Amino acid sequence: MCEKQLPAAIERVRSQFEAWRAQKNRGYRIPERLWCAAAEAARHHGVHAVSRAVRLEHAALQRRVHTASGVIATPTFIELEASAAGSVGCIVELEKVNGTRMRICVRDGAAVDWSRLTEAFLGA
Repeated sequence: MCEKQLPAAIERVRSQFEAWRAQKNRGYRIPERLWCAAAEAARHHGVHAVSRAVRLEHAALQRRVHTASGVIATPTFIELEASAAGSVGCIVELEKVNGTRMRICVRDGAAVDWSRLTEAFLGA
């Protein structure tokens, strides 16, 4: 099976972590400069991809990403009202702090689990 090639930014961070791990003694904390590099890569390429490549705890890296951006992610709730029968449907747009956007067009908005979809998008 062919391994997927990592983006250069993730590969750089992975190499920095490998070099640090090779020279450190067990029990040392990860230096702040490495956390910052990992958080920056995660803002552009996703927390999951970076945490997996660099072997970091997903939740810890996600906290660093939110802390470094100065934004605490709080969900915004929007009430969607059903429109008249025969309408075209609905369009929902989601945007992350880093500018990543997702646009969803559906005919039947009631058939979509919006909370799970939003959670999956924001957690990616």
